[in-house]
Amino acid sequence: MFEGHDIECTTHNDWVLPNSELPALRATWFPGSSNGRLDVQAFVREGVTIEECFAGIGEDEVGLNDALTNFTVNSFHVLLAALWNQNDKTQVTTEDWGIGGRRYTAFIGNFGTRGSEGVTADIPADLFAQVENVIKLDSLMGELHWFRFFFCNVAGQRTFEALKDNETWESGIRCLEGIQWADSMGYYSVRLFVVLRSS
Repeated sequence: MFEGHDIECTTHNDWVLPNSELPALRATWFPGSSNGRLDVQAFVREGVTIEECFAGIGEDEVGLNDALTNFTVNSFHVLLAALWNQNDKTQVTTEDWGIGGRRYTAFIGNFGTRGSEGVTADIPADLFAQVENVIKLDSLMGELHWFRFFFCNVAGQRTFEALKDNETWESGIRCLEGIQWADSMGYYSVRLFVVLRSS
């Protein structure tokens, strides 16, 4: 994946090191009977590791490839832009944000959606504006922060997830809960990944 963006890599144990230096990336696949989970870690420096996980639907290699596609669509290009300065503008939007007296470059991924057959994922018109607002209201002190937002509808049952720097983020969850989401008798999900880097 890195070489597809003209970045040469070396490996150390199970880590891939683009340009033979940190940050480094690794992924671990946990297969199940009909699906699995791909855990991805980006080791930025001591004490700073970005963690993301992705479902893969299907057995064995089919599930792994589905999870890798899920990772690519949702997070890979954001990490590529934020950590390795390779920005595909069709995949990542960059903006200058002022938060708590600091300036950050926001690396914003596209909305990643999934759905069962015949179900179209509904993205509320005000979703990004609400997400941007809740991030800007937070107290950010570090040079690097990352946020993952996830909404899932299964036959009218809703799941709301928000993480800030790998930890459950209650303000983000309340933000998602306050948005008008469409119900569906099938399955659909909407996911967003954002990285902030101090300017």
